[in-house]
Amino acid sequence: MSVLDAPLDKPSEPSGDSEAEEAYRKPRRAWSPRGFVAALCALGIGGLAGTAVFLGVAARLERTPQWAYDLLDRVQTNDWTDRWVWVTGVVAAVVGLWLLLLAWTPGRRHLLPLRPVAPDMTAFMTRRTAGNLLRHTALASTGVLDARVRVTRRKAVLRVDYHFRDPDELHEELEEALRDRADSLLLARVPVVDVRLQPASGR
Repeated sequence: MSVLDAPLDKPSEPSGDSEAEEAYRKPRRAWSPRGFVAALCALGIGGLAGTAVFLGVAARLERTPQWAYDLLDRVQTNDWTDRWVWVTGVVAAVVGLWLLLLAWTPGRRHLLPLRPVAPDMTAFMTRRTAGNLLRHTALASTGVLDARVRVTRRKAVLRVDYHFRDPDELHEELEEALRDRADSLLLARVPVVDVRLQPASGR
């Protein structure tokens, strides 16, 4: 076998960093800074801490205000089954669950991450933009009068009003066109297209 007839080996691609590959595979969702919530929490914690310091200094100087004695007496003498205790506990529990929910969820649900082009770069597309692009694709089909789109992270539901078309043929045509359009959006998670036809007479 001559040198020209010998099979050529494919050039080995340089193995990238594992973190870079992970960033390419799994782009992060957009996290909301939640500045208002952080400021509210800081204000509340600062107020409680300042009150505690004030009462401590006042007690050392033997100038504790009367309202502090009244509050301490109310806490010690009231039973835990009192209504105001229950209301305070429920409010505190609801606020705590709300803060935990904000801490565990990224927020900015209207932003959909795109496929990353670099490890340190992330781009986003709004759900409204993705829905408009899918809607225009559906309106380009013959017989389609109107289309309403709802886009989530995993699914795109289109309710299409049509006339003068075979529903099976139109459904197949729309699914193929919308799947191609969804792939062309370059979203990190391509939504599943769900087409629901409705005849114009049923509007």
